[in-house]
Amino acid sequence: MKPWFAALTLVACISLVAFGRPNSASPAATPSEDDFRKMEQVWLDAAAVPDLETLRKMFSDDFMGTAFGGGVLSKNDVVPAGGSTSTHMPKCTLENSSVGIFGDTAVVMGQAQMEDPQKPEEIRMTTVFQKHGDVWQIIAVHMSKAPEGK
Repeated sequence: MKPWFAALTLVACISLVAFGRPNSASPAATPSEDDFRKMEQVWLDAAAVPDLETLRKMFSDDFMGTAFGGGVLSKNDVVPAGGSTSTHMPKCTLENSSVGIFGDTAVVMGQAQMEDPQKPEEIRMTTVFQKHGDVWQIIAVHMSKAPEGK
């Protein structure tokens, strides 16, 4: 075997070990801050209808949250297992939001304006998203009424 061929083969082997094979399936990019705002609005829109199938997909099975009453909420409180549509929110619009992205976790904090003509209210919200596999799901929510006069 010629020395240059042996050297070329050695370089090729070292390159494969060092750099590996090109991967055609690159990991999905982390959503942007605006993407998380859109996900939050999708949740608010699905809760207003209610679109139970969308809510089931969006909320993690180990979801926990707090709202206006006492106690901790579970996924079954937000998405009734029996398919009941009685527990839902009025149409809301996310406003004045901030987003923090921390690896596989994102936090959306903001205000939601309830569009109920009988009782328009503003609520403060904190929503925590976490990546589960290739899907981002809601794992925690805290909602409270905004103080009078904002």
